[in-house]
Amino acid sequence: MHTSHFNPKTKRFSNLYPIQMPQMTLKQSLFAIREILYPSAYKIPRRKIPQIKPDLELFEKSNDALKFIWFGHSTVLLHLDGMKILIDPMFSTYASPIMGTIKRFQPPVLELKALPFIDVIVISHDHYDHLDKKSIQFFKHTKTRFLVPLGIKHYLMNWGIEASHITELDWYESLKMGSITFSATPAHHFSGRSLFGRNKTLWASWVIEGSKKLFFSGDSAYSPHFKEIGERYEAFDIAFMENGQYDERWRYAHMMPEQSIQAIKDIHAKFFVPIHWSMFRLSAHHWLDPFMQSLKITEEQNVAMINPFLGEIMVIP
Repeated sequence: MHTSHFNPKTKRFSNLYPIQMPQMTLKQSLFAIREILYPSAYKIPRRKIPQIKPDLELFEKSNDALKFIWFGHSTVLLHLDGMKILIDPMFSTYASPIMGTIKRFQPPVLELKALPFIDVIVISHDHYDHLDKKSIQFFKHTKTRFLVPLGIKHYLMNWGIEASHITELDWYESLKMGSITFSATPAHHFSGRSLFGRNKTLWASWVIEGSKKLFFSGDSAYSPHFKEIGERYEAFDIAFMENGQYDERWRYAHMMPEQSIQAIKDIHAKFFVPIHWSMFRLSAHHWLDPFMQSLKITEEQNVAMINPFLGEIMVIP
């Protein structure tokens, strides 16, 4: 593997830019975990979050528009140029290897079996809230194609997905399918599904180019990679940008709200759709804080934000 962000000696990937952060002690780490897991009224919704059951017949109708449905957290279903693309499908009850922890706020607005045929599934990285075994296994007897960052293919094969259906991409590698080009692009994050698996697979953002140009951030801290993506791809019609589960203590892995808005400006996106919030508690902030903060900042800075209901069909003409 010949790439500047892979160390052949340690067999681990790294970020493009160092972000100097003080390392938390074991005691501080345990305290942070306790903060997240400890029950609190403001960390989860007190009542069911409003949602809309989508009309899939309407969603599947072909036209010149981009249509998308946000299922909460980072799961997005796109209909672009006749192709249905599912990003980071997470339909399980728990987003954790530890039974009974990190429970979703409410069931998905649609079950997997209710989805239309999915042409392509795109994965950003291997964390449990983005690479969900049960959701992936649902597609093992279909002709759905999978696009993943380097190193993730073996997970999918172990879960029953045919090797010929999986394509791994490095940062700035692309694959064209029909009229749509998919490009893996940098993110500033980390990977690992076990104590000893840290950074053994790559993490990525994604650029999807058809009649519309889309950006999906995956999980990412703020770094110069956003400006570089903006310079390389010039401008985006819409960006699905991470905006939740943040904390000053882990700015090296997730953006604070003002950084998410700056990232939107860096990549020159017309519309901002906040993701990575509203379905799992992975930080100690109020569950609604990502939306409230982004609403305030986008109004102050004149950034166009789209914040759909769960399950709502959104149309970008």
